[in-house]
Amino acid sequence: MKVSHEEKEKHLKMVYRNNVIVARDGEKIIVVHSKRSIKPLLPFEISQQVFEQWKRRDDRIAVTETPYKELFAIEVHRSDTALVCVTDFNEIEFSEH
Repeated sequence: MKVSHEEKEKHLKMVYRNNVIVARDGEKIIVVHSKRSIKPLLPFEISQQVFEQWKRRDDRIAVTETPYKELFAIEVHRSDTALVCVTDFNEIEFSEH
C-alpha cells in the first residue's frame, strides 16, 4: 500500500512538531524518528515501559496512525537484521544538542 500525499504532509508536520515519532507493528512500538537519540540507530523497537518513561520525559512524542510497514519502502523491511529492541530507557544514547 502506498502512503497518500496527504499522509506524507501530515508526517512532515509531525516531524517538525515532535521530538519523537513512533509507529506500531502489531504489538511492537517502533521509534521511526528521534531528534536527539543517536544509539541505537533508527528505526528501533522499544518496550511499553520504555515508551511510557519516554513520554514522561518528553511531551513532544507522537504516535503515527500509519502502520510501520507502510512508512518505508519494501526494501527496508526485507533487511536481514532485526530491529534492536530496547527494554531499558538507559540503553538509549542521546546527544546533548
